[in-house]
Amino acid sequence: MAADGGPGRHRAHAAPHRRHRRLRAAAQVVASRHPVRPEDPEFYLDLARRLRDAHRRADALPEGVRIPVIRRLLTVTEAVKRDPLRASERLDRMLDELPPQVGDPPTR
Repeated sequence: MAADGGPGRHRAHAAPHRRHRRLRAAAQVVASRHPVRPEDPEFYLDLARRLRDAHRRADALPEGVRIPVIRRLLTVTEAVKRDPLRASERLDRMLDELPPQVGDPPTR
């Protein structure tokens, strides 16, 4: 940080960033097929159910594919702490890409 409190510490223009976040959240409310209000406990219950489902599907994948998918799932799990709506949207995209669960995953 500069001695005079200059540009070494804070962004000069924080307002456009906040406006962008509001627009993104509004678009997600319209596009999502799951509970979209993080204030509601149902939102987190649904998100946890979908994360468990994604991990079960990932466990059934071959090892060469499974490890990168699980890493992506861990980044989504970490993102829930910062931006739950965006993490929910990323999880939806991942679930669309994963093959559906067929039976029990193999044991290792």
